[in-house]
Parts: sequence; structure tokens; C-alpha cells
Amino acid sequence: MRPTALAVALAIFALACSDNSNSVNNMCSASGASATIGATDGLVFSPTSATITHGQSVCWQNSGSVAHTVTSNDGTSFSSSLAAGQTFLHAFPTAGSFPYRCTIHAGMTGTITVN
Repeated sequence: MRPTALAVALAIFALACSDNSNSVNNMCSASGASATIGATDGLVFSPTSATITHGQSVCWQNSGSVAHTVTSNDGTSFSSSLAAGQTFLHAFPTAGSFPYRCTIHAGMTGTITVN
């Protein structure tokens, strides 16, 4: 049985609308990061905190369509823009508490604790 043009069009539409978060998750998984944090269209970092050991890294991923930033509160430790689908990897060489925020969305905050 040959697929109709409508069936083919619906299949293409379903693929185009499917959730691509797995491909983004795979990007962070392949990075070797010890923690992955999502930046979402709900204007939150998820999870809001992570604990790692010094020398390890964190991968932030924008799993939505809204642009975000990942910026340390001190403004100098780390900063990156995250367009839709992008990731940002940062290694933490020293122990401490590292609060961060999205400079575009005031309520988006999080903390990395490094042991």
C-alpha cells in the first residue's frame, strides 16, 4: 500500500513538532559534565541547584525557544548567552558556592555548590 500525500505530510509535521529535548540532553551527556541544568521556557533553571566536586563541570542547556543567559552573580566567574537549543559547559576548579542568574529574566536564579 502506498502512503497518501496527506499521510506523508502528517508524518513530516509530527517529526517537525516533536520534542527535541533528547538531542539537547545528548549534547550535555556527551560533554562529560557532572550535572546538567535546563533553562526552560517556564523561566526557571531546572534543577535550581547542583552539587559537584571541584574540578568537575556543569552543563546548562536551553531546552526551550526563549533565549536565556547563565551569568555568575559576581559577573566574572562565568557568563554565557543561551539561544534555543544551545548548551554552555563550565568547569569549577575551586570549592565554594556559586550563585548565578539569567540577566534577561530577573526571577531565574540558581546555585552551584562545589565541594
